[in-house]
Amino acid sequence: MEAETTSLRQKMVAVLKSRGEQLTYRKLTDGLWQDFPEFHAHMLDLNEGIETEARKKLRIRMGMEVKSHPEVFAATMADDVVVVGLAATENDAAIELEEEEEAEAGITPAIYWYTFPAYKAASGPFPIKIGKGANPEARIMQQVTPMPEKPEVLGTFAHPDADNLEKAIQYLLKVRGKRKADAPGAEWFLTTPEEIKVAIQAILGG
Repeated sequence: MEAETTSLRQKMVAVLKSRGEQLTYRKLTDGLWQDFPEFHAHMLDLNEGIETEARKKLRIRMGMEVKSHPEVFAATMADDVVVVGLAATENDAAIELEEEEEAEAGITPAIYWYTFPAYKAASGPFPIKIGKGANPEARIMQQVTPMPEKPEVLGTFAHPDADNLEKAIQYLLKVRGKRKADAPGAEWFLTTPEEIKVAIQAILGG
């Protein structure tokens, strides 16, 4: 793949998946150089052909990716050396790549929120999951294949910066004490569809 057609995060995920183990930053860099030679050449061009400088700059960028995306990467210490692995499941990593590919294709992503019939209440808060994706229904079905009943989509909201909007909604609900702490994941909240809509309006100022 060309240097500019995939993000650094996608490249890191691809290398870690292909190696099947945690890697030091040095070995991860070696893997990137080996699997993406165009990217190697690109980094050398940016650093006047100096390999050590290219590695140093890439190490900083990779560290930022790991820190910014704990849902994808996990960094741990092994024998006094930092190693990086995938924190997400293989399915989660695939979803992450699909979302980036959709964004690169110019598809406007959307925030979505859904629940299951067993959770839904006629009034008051109930467990609702909030996520994002260019194709909400397809994304939801990827997540719930092992569940015994079909999910009910409660709403969607298209926005070009769905990633930050999703984080803002979740943060707002979290500080209100609405996050469902015993849920498998950080995206479930004890809330209502109306509260989510109001949160979007408050964040966007509309």
